[in-house]
Amino acid sequence: MPFICPLCNGLASLTATCPDCGHVLENAGRKEDYVGPYSPYGSADQYTSAISANIPSGCEHVVQCPHCHEAYIYHVNAWQAP
Repeated sequence: MPFICPLCNGLASLTATCPDCGHVLENAGRKEDYVGPYSPYGSADQYTSAISANIPSGCEHVVQCPHCHEAYIYHVNAWQAP
């Protein structure tokens, strides 16, 4: 069974709050998209296989607070696809 990221696939919304001010954080995309200048143009399949290989590690997203503008890395647990 393959594993998928619920945030990447729009199956769940981000409910985490900022540790500094308490506002709800906004999802700014996968951490892998920030690695290099051509990362966003890579195949999503390579990241899916990375999620499957790192069970139960999941997927990491960059999240940002709209109030204080702090950015954090947020870990999302992978879901098992039916």
